[in-house]
Amino acid sequence: MRRRRALLSLLAFVLVPFLLACAGAAPLSPGAAPAAARDPGTIAYLETAGCIAWVPLAGGPPGRACPATRGGVSAITWLDARTIAYVTPELARTGWRAIRTDTGEDIALHPAESPRIYQVGAPQFYSVLGDRIDIEAGAAVFTSADGSDRRTLLAPGPGRGAVAMVTWSPDGEGAVLAEGAAKALWVVSRSGGEPRRIAAASSGIVSWFVPAAGAMPHADLTCTLPGESTWRCEPQPWQPAEGASARAGDEVVLAWSACPGATGYELEIAAPGGAVIVSRISAAQAQRFTPPAPGVYTWRVRPRIGSAPGPWGPPRTLTVQ
Repeated sequence: MRRRRALLSLLAFVLVPFLLACAGAAPLSPGAAPAAARDPGTIAYLETAGCIAWVPLAGGPPGRACPATRGGVSAITWLDARTIAYVTPELARTGWRAIRTDTGEDIALHPAESPRIYQVGAPQFYSVLGDRIDIEAGAAVFTSADGSDRRTLLAPGPGRGAVAMVTWSPDGEGAVLAEGAAKALWVVSRSGGEPRRIAAASSGIVSWFVPAAGAMPHADLTCTLPGESTWRCEPQPWQPAEGASARAGDEVVLAWSACPGATGYELEIAAPGGAVIVSRISAAQAQRFTPPAPGVYTWRVRPRIGSAPGPWGPPRTLTVQ
């Protein structure tokens, strides 16, 4: 009996992978799990009537909430996967409010917890990967970071107006385009494919949340209110994470949050010994860096308005093997 059980076990061990291979499926190694599909996230936008709507791109029911505020909503941003913060002119100095997409609850945010961002809804033509979308004759034209790939993502046509606004996804893999007088919203992918319309009309104010990458626009800026006598904004390092690993000779993309009014960003990278080996200015919110040798590198970013530099953001380290 024991010999029979052992033989059956051996046959199962040999035949199951064979049958899977014949069926066109690769056998799973012990303890391995199927690779999870990338979640493209959820897009929130402001309707023309002032309500906040959201659309999960991977499927699932869309949602909508209409804040009962004295003034119209002027900015929105995701705080996490189920919380959309919003502000009105009346709330700007006293604290934002937030909508919980899972319960529909409208909650107050303490002023200290409120995201202080004021560039929401402004055109964001550069992605965190350094790619760019330009508006040319009403069409959205994509240019890769190295300039080798240039193509039209969305153009005016029958029933479709000129593109007016661009909001990249936080991981740089896609963008939301607002077109026409009603600002219909289209989702396009940097890798190509058919554009997808997610709203027939909007105000053009959009925020995109991707679980693996956070939100765009960012909710971690520390900028003062427009009109104050001082201008201060510290770009926050975004990716890679603090202490992330890399290999010498392999290219790394360093990305950070935006500052309203900035005409460029200065990236500074210090080698393991402390000497500055990179000091570079770019209009993009990301730059590419190839570490030459192992060690711990430190990088930081500051905004520039013309030739005038702003304050340095906090440093972040990169561990190179």
